Amino acid sequence: MQDLVKYRVDQKEVENGWAGRGAEWDENIHGPRGISGWLMVVFLGLLISIFLVATKLFSKTLPALFSDSHIVRIKTRSFTEFYNEEWTTVLTFDAVFDGLTILYCCYVLFEFLRKKPIVPRLMIIFYSMNLLGTIIKSYLLTTTYAVSEEMIASYWSIAIAIGICLIWIPYFKFSARVENTFADYWRW
Repeated sequence: MQDLVKYRVDQKEVENGWAGRGAEWDENIHGPRGISGWLMVVFLGLLISIFLVATKLFSKTLPALFSDSHIVRIKTRSFTEFYNEEWTTVLTFDAVFDGLTILYCCYVLFEFLRKKPIVPRLMIIFYSMNLLGTIIKSYLLTTTYAVSEEMIASYWSIAIAIGICLIWIPYFKFSARVENTFADYWRW
């Protein structure tokens, strides 16, 4: 009986030793991996997104939302002041959405650097929610008295968000680099 137990323990040690040596990475066979190539563009995009959204939130949205007057003052693209109480709905949505976007980007960035297998799913959710938020904001702009420059910019934002989704969601679903970088079975 002791020989059988010793044989099983020895066999497990041999299997574990071979598993560590046999799974060496060969880029010609397995494909590229690591945060480089197009994944570096995504990484830099997350960093820039955090910076731009935080700048917009703290320099434009929150000051306009918490102004002293009862009527929200918005500077439009043509630099004329536009007074309308209905802008508070748009600004409130914008502030909440931007705040959640900053928190979510920080979480995704943290998991991205740890190369967790959930990152492709998180990025697909990020791009989809960005598109959904842009559509909701555009709808809110149509329910208020908005100037034409803001609506044109809003439609342009929807087109950009759709383009981003059309490019990056398939990349995170089908890319060999994404699969190899964020897969658990290559870690030892």
